[in-house]
Amino acid sequence: MVVLNRDDISIQKTADSGQCFRMNLQEDGSYIAAYRDISVRVKQEGNTITFFCSDEDFQNIWSPYFDIECDYSVFHDRIPKDDFFLNAAKDYSQGIRMLRQDTWETLISFILSQRKNIPAIKSSVEKLCEKFGVYTGGLAPYAFPEPYRLAAATDEELKSCGLGYRVPYVKKTADIIYSGKLKLDELNNYPNDELLNALCTLPGVGVKVASCVMLFAYRRLDIFPRDVWIKRVEEQQYNGHFDESIYKDSAGLMQQYMFYFGKSEEYKYFIIK
Repeated sequence: MVVLNRDDISIQKTADSGQCFRMNLQEDGSYIAAYRDISVRVKQEGNTITFFCSDEDFQNIWSPYFDIECDYSVFHDRIPKDDFFLNAAKDYSQGIRMLRQDTWETLISFILSQRKNIPAIKSSVEKLCEKFGVYTGGLAPYAFPEPYRLAAATDEELKSCGLGYRVPYVKKTADIIYSGKLKLDELNNYPNDELLNALCTLPGVGVKVASCVMLFAYRRLDIFPRDVWIKRVEEQQYNGHFDESIYKDSAGLMQQYMFYFGKSEEYKYFIIK
């Protein structure tokens, strides 16, 4: 068991931020987070955060996954004082961590995320794990399915997981990754433009999905994914365009703050003001 005392981490906000789909709230207020075939229970009470795992697993897996060592105040200090919206978004969303996720799981999760809300995405991901993932016996009992399992699945099996029109995208992408035609690990050293182009060759992957994979799995913090929520905020607060270039290595964090605040009830009152 590892206990932290941190006022800059919110497990709840991170779980609800739209960047991951296998961090689930439990009846006792704790969360179960899954990474590949490993899972952990995390409970937060105020500033006290308890990871129910060994010190070794915390240091090797969960500390990097939750970006524990990074001091986000450095990024906050760069927000101009006269950007009232972004300062409000930061204050409301502070505690969100930029998770270091698995590339394969993130890729498939965002392919099937298109035109789905977060609960529907989480439901589809869980069904995929239950139907095609290896049983681990852990807190999250099934691992995310390997590429060969999804490549070999029938259309009907995938449709039963709520994939709808995304079935051929998932199957074809899984086949490409399984066959080795595109090796996700080898993309780590690609510059942004080449990484974006490589991801966009996959079925069902456009700029938005590729940008999410780049940010949430490849740790490209200068990437700023734009979905309908971000575009709405840009129209309402930035005359149609937010200039993320001034944030360089923290643009993705700013995007998360804008997304989380922009979807909230509190944002409606900010607009009125």
